[in-house]
Amino acid sequence: MVSPFDPNKLYKEEKDNETNLAVSIAAGIGSGLIKIPVGLASVAAEVYDAARGEDVPISDSAVANLEKFIDDSVVGDVLSGLEDRARDTAAGRITEALVQVGIPAARGAKIAGQIATKTINAIQKGKRVSLVGKTGKNLQKAKEQAAKLNKAAGVGRFAATTTGGAVGASLIYDVEDIGTFGDSFNIGTDLDRDQKNDTEDEALRRLQNRGKFLIEGVAIAPFAYGAGKVAGIVGKKGKELAYSNSRFERLVDKYIAAPFRPRSKKSQELFEAGMRVEGQEGAAAIVAKDLVKDIDESFKTIFDKSMPAAERIKNKDAILTQMDDLLKTADDKIINNEFRFTGFKKNKIQDFRKSLNNIKVGKKQQDELVSSLINSKKAFNRMQTDLLQGGNLTTQNKNELTDFFSQRLKSTLSNDYKIFENNKLFKSTNYVPTDEKRQAVAQIFQNYAKANKVKNYGKTDALLDVDRVLQNVKMDPVTKAPVFKFESKSALYDGVVQEVNIAKAISTNKFDKRDLITGQQDLKAFRELFGEIKDARRTIVNNMQAMATVTARDKFYNTIVQSGKIVFDSPTKAQLNLPNRPGYTMGRRGMQIKSPLGEEIYTNPMNGKFTSSEFEEAIKFAESMPFDNLMKEGIYRYLIAMPKGVAQVAKTVLGPFTHMRNFTSAVAFSLGTGNLFKNPAFVLQNFKKSFNTIQPQLLYRNLPEDQAFYQFLLDEGVVNSSSTFQDVQGLLKDISKGGDVINRVFGKLGRRMNKVFRGAQDLYVAEDDFYKIYNYLAEFDNLKNAYKGAIPDLELAKRAASIVRNTVPNYAYVSDFVKGLRRSPLGNFVSFPAEIIRTSMNITQQGIRELKDPALRSIGARRLIGFGTAVSIIPPTVVEGFRGLYGITRDELSGMRRFLPEWSRESTIVPNKDKEGNLYYTDFSHGFAYDTVINPVQSVIANVEGLDEEPLMKGLVDGVGKGVGRIVEPFISESIWTQAISDLFIRAGRTKEGKQLWNPEDFEGNKMFGGLKHLADALAPLSFQQLKRLGQAAIYGEDPDTGRDLSFAGEAAGFFGFRNIKMDIPKSMNYKITDYNGRLRKSRAFIPRPEGNRKPQEIIDGIIKGNSTFFEAMKDMKKDIQAMEDLGFSDKEIATIFDRRGLDADYGLIKKNKFKPFGLARGQIEAFLRNAEENNYDNPVDRTTLREINRIIRRLSKLTLDDIFPNVNLEVERGATFTLPTASMPVSPMPNIPPVTQQKNPITNLTRTEEALLSPEEKVIAGRT
Repeated sequence: MVSPFDPNKLYKEEKDNETNLAVSIAAGIGSGLIKIPVGLASVAAEVYDAARGEDVPISDSAVANLEKFIDDSVVGDVLSGLEDRARDTAAGRITEALVQVGIPAARGAKIAGQIATKTINAIQKGKRVSLVGKTGKNLQKAKEQAAKLNKAAGVGRFAATTTGGAVGASLIYDVEDIGTFGDSFNIGTDLDRDQKNDTEDEALRRLQNRGKFLIEGVAIAPFAYGAGKVAGIVGKKGKELAYSNSRFERLVDKYIAAPFRPRSKKSQELFEAGMRVEGQEGAAAIVAKDLVKDIDESFKTIFDKSMPAAERIKNKDAILTQMDDLLKTADDKIINNEFRFTGFKKNKIQDFRKSLNNIKVGKKQQDELVSSLINSKKAFNRMQTDLLQGGNLTTQNKNELTDFFSQRLKSTLSNDYKIFENNKLFKSTNYVPTDEKRQAVAQIFQNYAKANKVKNYGKTDALLDVDRVLQNVKMDPVTKAPVFKFESKSALYDGVVQEVNIAKAISTNKFDKRDLITGQQDLKAFRELFGEIKDARRTIVNNMQAMATVTARDKFYNTIVQSGKIVFDSPTKAQLNLPNRPGYTMGRRGMQIKSPLGEEIYTNPMNGKFTSSEFEEAIKFAESMPFDNLMKEGIYRYLIAMPKGVAQVAKTVLGPFTHMRNFTSAVAFSLGTGNLFKNPAFVLQNFKKSFNTIQPQLLYRNLPEDQAFYQFLLDEGVVNSSSTFQDVQGLLKDISKGGDVINRVFGKLGRRMNKVFRGAQDLYVAEDDFYKIYNYLAEFDNLKNAYKGAIPDLELAKRAASIVRNTVPNYAYVSDFVKGLRRSPLGNFVSFPAEIIRTSMNITQQGIRELKDPALRSIGARRLIGFGTAVSIIPPTVVEGFRGLYGITRDELSGMRRFLPEWSRESTIVPNKDKEGNLYYTDFSHGFAYDTVINPVQSVIANVEGLDEEPLMKGLVDGVGKGVGRIVEPFISESIWTQAISDLFIRAGRTKEGKQLWNPEDFEGNKMFGGLKHLADALAPLSFQQLKRLGQAAIYGEDPDTGRDLSFAGEAAGFFGFRNIKMDIPKSMNYKITDYNGRLRKSRAFIPRPEGNRKPQEIIDGIIKGNSTFFEAMKDMKKDIQAMEDLGFSDKEIATIFDRRGLDADYGLIKKNKFKPFGLARGQIEAFLRNAEENNYDNPVDRTTLREINRIIRRLSKLTLDDIFPNVNLEVERGATFTLPTASMPVSPMPNIPPVTQQKNPITNLTRTEEALLSPEEKVIAGRT
């Protein structure tokens, strides 16, 4: 078993002999350089051998003599030593290949390019087109000829350069060691690795392999060139790409650039202006929250806990109602183009104070409440002033304006309704309106019936209508006001169901005598029926939100007009300035955007303007996103999208483990931007400043200057931009079609539960904001120190904000295409990995740009060092540190990877042991923010490390494939909810990892309970599974259900995203054996079933394909066995595991490095024969076919598990080893056994001679004849 951990012996003997990573890479460079001239000499020797003719012994070949000469020389000794060191690590082996391929390829490309240039120049001299003296059509024709010549010359240079590069690359020392793509894909360029006995044949084989390597190089070059050209176009032309006259460039913009860039199809100016709207709305929301907190703080001092709860609630509701009334009586004046608060109505302020005196509220507390209302009114006025100064209000009459906004404030919805408390899951009382309130509304229904001349409608009928209203009343998702339906009594619409929205009735203040509600008194009766509670806090929040939207969009519209690049006065100008767009503003009067203020008071500066259809959508904030149509389907929205959103909320906002990981992992963003490499005193001081600025304000209220600072950061789009949280929030908004999403989804939980959820939501955003604020402070400090007062602080502040937006994940910069993927049934938190990719590239570009600026050079160096440390130094340093501490060799770490779960196999793994020597691992990638960008490299290294004698290309292809898979996995993998549903209905009660959710033989009721429990686990909040494991670790030290050991410390580390997990290698090997058996069954399934008119070639192809896949299964199992041996398990221990599974024979073959091919079983042969006889078909498994199958099996039996599976069909075509029979080939007859003289065995129906001479397959046929 694994040896116990000895704290006094940190390194094993093997560890002492390991090659350092840096040494291995250096050795790879040296080995690659030496192999370049050796490769050239080897090519010359191969050509010489091929020209010498036949009958030259292989030992006398030029290649053999060259290799012997090198091996016996100092060069050979040096090369051997360097190669061994390089091969000790995956990085060393990759480096060696890059050097010996890259340098000759670059040199070959350069030489070929120079030759091509000289040749083309000489040709062009003879065909040069003169433009001198040519005019009109002749001039145009001459220009076209010149363009064609130049284009042809460019193609020629490209072809020569790529061919030269490929030729140079093919001159490497050992093509077979590196391999080709054909070794991994069936594209006809797989290498022939069967060494020949004849010198000429062997030389031709080697040259042919080089030719395949060259062909792949030439074939790949155009794709590489095309990818580079596209990247260059996107990088250089950027903003202008969509306007290009080149159709190719417009296609690049539409399908490659636009879907993934932050601004999507918008111009940069339009994108940035739109982003500011969100920031300004967010800043207003913060002001509103502060004002409400002021009121709540006053209530804490007014109502102490000694007061009975019922009395506290009653008095609080009364004060809030009176405050609401008082706030709406405020008077304003316009002075110097600003709205100024002049006071409340005198009688109203007196009544307010009198009512407070009646419930014994002190003067100080009264002043605080009045002060909070004054501050609220001043906040409203600041936004009204911004709107006034925007210049788009239609009237300049001051009295009209103040009256308009005063009336607008009075109509602001400020109400909660008790009736909606009845819908909560958790409620203390059930609201029932008094009989007096029911009677009042019943009278309104009677008046309505009378006005519309309805007969036989009495008081009883009216009360029934009132009760129906109370039963069907709903909450408007946006305004929270009641909405109800009733049957029309109008003669024109008799019997038609009409809908009344209380919010609209309040805001419009327009009534008709023939309608149900004919005036304010009727409206008041309905509001009292529903249990209206006026609340000044809601007035403040709602008015701030409404005014913030209007004001922010007014600034947005003015910015668009002033830019002069987005909207124009006529459709002609729009098409001239925005060419090559898919569409333009369609209306003859241009855009017409309605304002919530009304046309009589506000004129939108966009109205009458023209632009492209894409820009118009953005200006109207009505851009389409992927899956728009799907989200319109109610079934999809509520059965797939809604549970997906709830599950993601449960696992993020409502998960304690996720909160801790969200906070601790984000420190990587300060490290990656280089901002942790500052004076420790500065770091600590500004960490404190960040804490004082974040918004939940759970411990204490923020200072006014800190709140102003946060509002500035909101306005600049730095904070409140968590990519993960906003991703989930966006999905919930899509589901609820706008409005207060949280109330729509979680409103049923009641006020207390909603308050808990909102608190968790604010905390999640604050965890993200903490490091963004610190990064901003660090960037501002960097710039201030660099420019030393040469640039104003405000300009520096905006630059610092821009740097943070572009180097730290920010949801505002997620493209519309990626945002739209949140609606898909696939994918989890797709915005975060997309932002990690974007910001990683931006950090590198920002650092390089700063290095070029003398004033910013030190900042750029620090940034690049920080990012390099984060992605290149910390992960391997942590791994190497733990390897050294616990004495784990590279072979052991590689062996551990073989037994990791699929999702961790390509991750950065931190190995460790306990005192008994049991192996543990931590998936470092799980808690590391930049894993998205380093995992592809880690995948390549992990797969190259897993190679034995296989070519390097196989490891590279597998590694790149898996690395790309890890990048796209968040976008295409099953979401939490979709995976749970798939486990039940698609995988029939089995999880993706193979865990059985119920016993297939169990009762249906128990199966259903198991399925519901699985769905509940998927939606369970509070990190349920993690806390459950933590509890089991503390109480039992294991999982009672599975018996798996659990460490409390290891599970507690999961709070930070670094859970330490114990490995059970024997158990994992049993899983692998199960997989091995499954792969054998699947391999045999390639043989077609004996049904229909099967052809012999179908069966032969099936056997070849099946053996190919089983060969890979045996190779993988060989690696698993080797991994167990590397981890300290004895041959006997491993053999026992196989023996218990009935695979002792397989184990023996694998240990001997032999492949065990399979052919047709006797039962299959009989079934094919029976099918042919019953359906009058030709038997596809006649003797000729069986002999051919036997030849294939004999050929495959010679394979070792170090070989690459041969292209058997290709060998058939070449006539190598064996050939498939054709119609003209003679069929060998069966032995001529005289039936007269020999008795047949009654069981087998065969004679002794037949039993002795025939193969098993031929015996089956003879026995059936």
